[in-house]
Amino acid sequence: MPVTLRRTLVDFRLGGDGGLVLSGLPIVDADLGSSPPVTSAPPRGGELARIDAMLLLLASFLGYPVSQAGVDGGRLIRDVSPLPGDETTQLGSSSAGELMWHNEDAYHPLRPDWIILFCLRNPDRTATSFARIEDIPIDESTRSLLGQPLFRIEPDSSNTASLPAAEPPAVAVLTGDPQRPQVRLDPAFMARSAGGDEAGDALETVIKAVDRRLQDVSLAPGEIMIIDNLHTVHGRRPFSARYDGRDRWLRVVHAAADLRRSEGLRSGDHGRAILAEVGR
Repeated sequence: MPVTLRRTLVDFRLGGDGGLVLSGLPIVDADLGSSPPVTSAPPRGGELARIDAMLLLLASFLGYPVSQAGVDGGRLIRDVSPLPGDETTQLGSSSAGELMWHNEDAYHPLRPDWIILFCLRNPDRTATSFARIEDIPIDESTRSLLGQPLFRIEPDSSNTASLPAAEPPAVAVLTGDPQRPQVRLDPAFMARSAGGDEAGDALETVIKAVDRRLQDVSLAPGEIMIIDNLHTVHGRRPFSARYDGRDRWLRVVHAAADLRRSEGLRSGDHGRAILAEVGR
């Protein structure tokens, strides 16, 4: 790995601005094959193996590659592409509907620290939406409420191992340094009334504030976006899927800063698939 890239990644890991885009990574489109709908049999090939090696190298430089045991069979590297029938859902395989911004696996106490997206195809230049929580203006009374464990987040249906709980545990939306707080939000899976009227109003306030500050990042093939999943939120703008083998296609890996936090809570042949139910 070039020294300049290593320095950039170290700076980002230790206190970057929430998102980083790496450009100019060569890929040979003809060797990729067709864009998948996501199936149980992931695409394979020499070009994809090289891309996977790059993803795992980046994830290992930031921390440790991890996955969720109930998502795509716990595979470390996942494909994100449109799937027939999911067009208007709040899943990564949606297309016609906007994928609302969120933290990845926000419901889970061991959610990943970083999300690494490698763009293989993006024919319509569909944007990834993105916002740093420290850039969101939040008044003190709202911030105080968001810092209390008053909010409940459900898992989405892509995590097949996560059984619906009678009531998810109450969590805070904002934690840590008030100047650079960590955030835990997934509005599409959060009941507004779960913590009472004041908490519901605070949640609506921060959702609207984030909506106003979203940035669009349109990745081109050969570009990688690294997202700080603890300090930012991300989503995806809508697009029209064609299902012609040339649709938008990202290859994705998650990374954890500390693997010891999940000791005894992982499965899979690679030992990095974090279990769904760990006392959320």
